[in-house]
Amino acid sequence: MKSRLIIADDHEVVRQGLRDLLGRTPDLEVVAEARDGPEAERLARASAADLLLLDLALPGANGVRILEHLRADGIHLPVLLFSMYPASQYVDHARKVGAQGFVGKSESSQALLHGIREVLAGREAFPARESARSEPGPDGNPFAGLSRREGEVLRGLLLGHSLQRIAEDLRIGAKSVTTYRRRLLDKLGVRSNVELAALAARHGPF
Repeated sequence: MKSRLIIADDHEVVRQGLRDLLGRTPDLEVVAEARDGPEAERLARASAADLLLLDLALPGANGVRILEHLRADGIHLPVLLFSMYPASQYVDHARKVGAQGFVGKSESSQALLHGIREVLAGREAFPARESARSEPGPDGNPFAGLSRREGEVLRGLLLGHSLQRIAEDLRIGAKSVTTYRRRLLDKLGVRSNVELAALAARHGPF
């Protein structure tokens, strides 16, 4: 008998890729799809499925909030989170609120299938902890672990200020600002100011 999966992702290309991948496996099948948070939660409550493959960045409600709602109502459908964001930003909190695993979208199809089968077998499928990055706070906010100075530099970057302008505003050297910026990117698991801004937009004020 095939295991039944719900896939929740707001990108049609991703859903199609998942359908194609899972359609080639003899033991897995997609029984429902969601393109936003409310639809994912509704399907998780109503569909007879064995696992929910849940993107974190869904319109209407993010994956962690959906997971919190389901577990608060006693719904124990196994959930494997699937995201483009670094696992270090979410894993600890996701585990606390009831996820069974996390697979990054940059991982191979074999890694995803392994994660799915691990969760279906009743085991967890979380990546190894990356201790160098900032730990999220109790609300899952990855900015919670930043120092005061890192937060100040971050605000300047999000306002679009140059490194020189930030240095002048904070009355520190430009080289120090460069160091803080690099530390921020490393801690938050992003590679550029654009990715930094996108992460901030998802989490609101920090």
